[in-house]
Amino acid sequence: MKLYGKFVSILLLSGVLVIAFPDASAQTLSEINFTAQLEAEATLDLMASVPGASWEKAGSEAATVSIFVDGQKHQDAILFAGAKQFTYRLLLGRVSPGEHKLRIELNRQQSAASVSTANVADAKVTLLPSSHPEFQMIAHAPILFARPDTIGKFSDVPLLMYCETLQESGKTILRYTVIFSNEDGGTQTAALMARWGRTTDIEWVVDVVLDAEGRVINSIYQGANHVTKTFQGKREADHPLFLTATVNNNFSDQGDSAMRFALRPISVDLSRHSREWVMDQHPWTYTVMAEEMIREGKITTERTLGARIGDLRNYLYVDAASNQQNGALISFAVKLKNDPRWYTSDFGINSYKIERSGYFRTTIRLPKGTTLNQIERLSARCDLNGNPRSQEEISKATAASCELNSVNKVFLTDEKFQPSGSLHIKTSTTQIRFGEAVDFPIDPRNRK
Repeated sequence: MKLYGKFVSILLLSGVLVIAFPDASAQTLSEINFTAQLEAEATLDLMASVPGASWEKAGSEAATVSIFVDGQKHQDAILFAGAKQFTYRLLLGRVSPGEHKLRIELNRQQSAASVSTANVADAKVTLLPSSHPEFQMIAHAPILFARPDTIGKFSDVPLLMYCETLQESGKTILRYTVIFSNEDGGTQTAALMARWGRTTDIEWVVDVVLDAEGRVINSIYQGANHVTKTFQGKREADHPLFLTATVNNNFSDQGDSAMRFALRPISVDLSRHSREWVMDQHPWTYTVMAEEMIREGKITTERTLGARIGDLRNYLYVDAASNQQNGALISFAVKLKNDPRWYTSDFGINSYKIERSGYFRTTIRLPKGTTLNQIERLSARCDLNGNPRSQEEISKATAASCELNSVNKVFLTDEKFQPSGSLHIKTSTTQIRFGEAVDFPIDPRNRK
C-alpha cells in the first residue's frame, strides 16, 4: 500500500474501512480512497485552515475548494473560518458498493485574490447505510446551487443546515432549513436585528413528506416571495436540487449555477426553542455574521436605521416566547443603572416590533461597553398593529393582547462576537393588554 503526504485518516463504520490519502500536488489538497460494502450515503468532515484569510477583510475572505467524487465535481466549499482550523461538515451523496475516490482541489478562480493555498489537516469520510438512524435525514437533504450574483463575492453563504423531524397522521416530515451568513435583499439590516435578533438569514428550504415505509409522498418548498410550492425539480438519488434564486434567499426547483453546496444537516428539536437557538449551539455563526457586516460596511457608530447598524457587541439579545392576539405587537426595552433612558428593541417603530407568536429573538442596541451588571430592568410592551377606525376594527382591537410566556435568554456577546453569559429572568405567563408594559427587575447574580 502506497501512502501520499503526511495525513492518513482511517474510519471504521458498520464494517466499512475508510482510508484517506492526501496528495501533495500543487492543485490537489487531498485525495481519499474509500470502499463501500453496501449502498450508502457518504459524508465528509473536512478539517481545514486558510493562511492569511479573514472573512471580514475584502480580498482576503476565504479559499474555495472543489470536491470531486469518482472524477466528477460534486460541490464547492467556501472555507469561511479563515486561518483558524475548522471542521466543515459536508455531504457527498449516495455511493454504490465498491471502490471510490474523493479529490479535494483548491478552486483558485473562486478564492479570494490574496489567498494562495488552503491546508487540509484531515478529511474523514463516513458511510451511512440505510439501516443507520440518520440515513433518512441525510439521504433527503437538499443540495443548493449558489445564487448567481453571489459567486465570487463571499456574500450570503450557506453556513449550516438543520433538520426537524415531525410526525403527522402517520407521516414523517423532514423539514430542512439553512442559515445563510446574511441576506443582500429583503429586510433592512436594522429591522433584521429588531425583528429577528440577527443579521444571518434563516430560511426554510423544503419539507420532504415520507410514508410509513420511508417513501417520498410529496415535497413542498419555499419559492420566491415566500410562496409555498410543490417540488417538481430534479433529484440526485433522494437529494432534491434547488437554486437559491432571490436576493432574500428563496428558492427555485429549476435552474442551476456554477457553484453548489451540499451541507450535512444536523438534527434539532425546536418545539421549545427559537430558530436562533441553533446559532447558539454553533457560536461560530455569530462570528461569521459579524465579520460579513464589517466587510460590507454595514457597521456604524451613528444611531441610524436602515442598512447600517452598530457594532454587534453592543447589542443585548433577548430570547422569549409569546402569543400575540388580534393584531398585537410586542417589543422590549432595557434600563441601565444610573441612566434615566430606556433603550428599546423597536426604536418606537411599529414595523420593528414582533407580530409573530411562538419562540423568537430580538435585540436592543446599548451604549458601547455596556456590561450585564449595568442592566437594571427589562420591560416588555404590547402595542397595536394598524390604525383601527371602523367599529369592527375598534371592536377587534380592544381584544388585542400579548401573552408573554417566558424570557429564556438575555445575553451580550464577547470580543469574538459570540454569546457570553446570560441573565436569568424568572417569568410566568403574563397577559399584557395593548398600550401596557410589564417591568422585570433583574438580579445580575442570577446567570445561566
